[in-house]
Amino acid sequence: MRYIKFLTLLFSFTFSVSSFAQDSQEIIKKVQSTYDKITDAKAVFSQTLKGSGGKANSSSGTIYIKKNNKYRIETGGQIIITDGQTSWSYSPRKKQVIIDNYKDDGNTFSPNKFLFNYPENFYSDLEGEDNVGGVTCYVIKLSPRSGGSVKSAKIWIDKNDYLIRKINIVTSESTNTYSLKDISLDAGVSSSKFSFSPPAGVEIIDLR
Repeated sequence: MRYIKFLTLLFSFTFSVSSFAQDSQEIIKKVQSTYDKITDAKAVFSQTLKGSGGKANSSSGTIYIKKNNKYRIETGGQIIITDGQTSWSYSPRKKQVIIDNYKDDGNTFSPNKFLFNYPENFYSDLEGEDNVGGVTCYVIKLSPRSGGSVKSAKIWIDKNDYLIRKINIVTSESTNTYSLKDISLDAGVSSSKFSFSPPAGVEIIDLR
């Protein structure tokens, strides 16, 4: 179950690649410090998914996150939930829910890893700065240390509060762009948000 660009910061040619890497690590440490202090978060998001065929689809919704790999993504047509052990993908329109074990192979996408934390299995490089929704952000490029579904990614980090505001994820099958706003930290998200009981009459596909 799968479920934040505009280069403006200029450095002199005399700065080496190692200098860029050091800058990106300093930024990431501040992001980690911000999120290490919280237990949960809530945000409004927009998503653009572009498949290998070039067709793009957009959606928006609300995301809830709690530590220990718990998240809930609500859009107009789908709800994706995991409690860190089991995952549910529910389509009200189809009256269908797909249940599976939660999987994390280190390089797969999960909101906790990319949207509200730094993925540790990736190299990072500071590319520059950009404006996201009126907020000045650092742009950091991520490259996987080993094989996985994610080929590359970029994250946009707020320069003032070190929150992740946008992410772009490239896999072999698609390119996903997420933008976040109205971020609330320690919002008191109930644990009940991260479990799911299928309504009566819903088709259940259990892949566990």
